[in-house]
Amino acid sequence: MNWKSYVLPGGHAPAALTSGLMVFLTAIYLLSFAFALRDDLSLAPESLFDLQLSRLSMYPLVHLSPLHLLFNVLALWGPLNLFEETHGTVYTGVFLNMSALFTGILYCLLGKLLYPGVFVAGASGWCFTLFAFYSFKESQIRPRTRILNTGYSIPTLYTPIILVVAIAVIIPGSSFWGHFFGLCVGYAIGYKESWFHKITPPGWIIAKIEKVLDGPIHLIPWGIMYYREKDIDRNKDYEPLMATDTPLPLHNDHPGTVLGTA
Repeated sequence: MNWKSYVLPGGHAPAALTSGLMVFLTAIYLLSFAFALRDDLSLAPESLFDLQLSRLSMYPLVHLSPLHLLFNVLALWGPLNLFEETHGTVYTGVFLNMSALFTGILYCLLGKLLYPGVFVAGASGWCFTLFAFYSFKESQIRPRTRILNTGYSIPTLYTPIILVVAIAVIIPGSSFWGHFFGLCVGYAIGYKESWFHKITPPGWIIAKIEKVLDGPIHLIPWGIMYYREKDIDRNKDYEPLMATDTPLPLHNDHPGTVLGTA
């Protein structure tokens, strides 16, 4: 694995929302020692039926252990940087919120029948949504993925499913259904991304919001990339992003503007 391409996708500076989210997740975890954030934000199947709407979108923010947080931060960093670079910073925030909501609703609906008292928390649902999204996109261009340096290959589309099953076996206490529904949402968005666009704020609204917030945006530290709506074209055809045989994209060559430069 090329670790430099994972830490700095495409050789570009880290994306603004992605960087901020990693810091925020860490801060929330530390604050959970002083406040009952896990109890307040973890999602249970009853949350949907009790109309505890804050839990439906905020459960990815709380983590149960340092390793839980670390693994999710490492897994989320590369694909989320990539998504923000090609979709825009504000839009990525909308994507995260809505994908968490859809995943949470599915989790609650099935959980009402199968696991009524099981809580779920953590950003792993986001990870698997992104894994599934990119695996679907890449599968349209490269149907099979070679396993390391062997002569064997597996369908690119199914690589995240294999990962979900492997995690469920290796870590029995992990949330299989949370991961599974995260995958379902990612596959659905990848398959009909144009439909997803229709339920998100129009680009002109996002651009107006960014214009109003132009001052605070320029306060983002130098070396952090903010992707403005006016520079993003989400309607163009998907371009293959992988330079190697790894199952998930780690870099691309999409242009952007580094804060602090002209």
